Amino acid sequence: MISLQYRMRTVRFLAPLALSLLGGVVLPLVTPTPAHAQQQFGIVDFQSCAAQSKLKKDLDSQFDVFRKVMAGVFNKLKEGNVIFLSKPEMVELSAIYEKGDKATAAESTRATDLLKKADQSAGTLNRLAGTQGTLKDTEKKELERLSNLQNEGITLLNEIGAELERRIKERGDSFEDQLEKAVKEAVKKVAQEKNLAMVFNSNIVIYASTDITDDVVKILQK
Repeated sequence: MISLQYRMRTVRFLAPLALSLLGGVVLPLVTPTPAHAQQQFGIVDFQSCAAQSKLKKDLDSQFDVFRKVMAGVFNKLKEGNVIFLSKPEMVELSAIYEKGDKATAAESTRATDLLKKADQSAGTLNRLAGTQGTLKDTEKKELERLSNLQNEGITLLNEIGAELERRIKERGDSFEDQLEKAVKEAVKKVAQEKNLAMVFNSNIVIYASTDITDDVVKILQK
């Protein structure tokens, strides 16, 4: 489990897209084999097909961009005094950061205002904490409020980090599903063309008369 925690020296995210594809794939032939014909069985290196597909390269590139955006959002959040903001304000600021250059002028101004508000609270806390012996009752209450706000803010920021992490994993899982579906469709197409009754993943079969890996790769590289 990868955890995004406030004040970490390095923000760690999910490793580049890793493919956890089916251990064994059995694809029944849609077009029935004539009764007098001998049934043909094929094998395919499912993971090799996935690794060599054009789609995998595209998805890996998209995933890397998304992962970097999420990392950038969290880094910007933890570099400032956003722990003095409320959760809705943190979420709002996070969304603006995620837009990057696409943020509107109004959104950029709003982000600046939120950061100023956070900085002012942090400054007040530091000032009051340095003069605790001479504080008035109202100042003591304000110091307590800001201290509590800071502690709550650390928890809130970590929650946002966990949400960013969840989104990274969700995007990776979605890309894996897309790739798996594409390989299955290519295998099915080749199996039908070669009139194969079944196709097994080569990692669970020692030998079969027909290996369709190269044919599947050709389809996936188009």
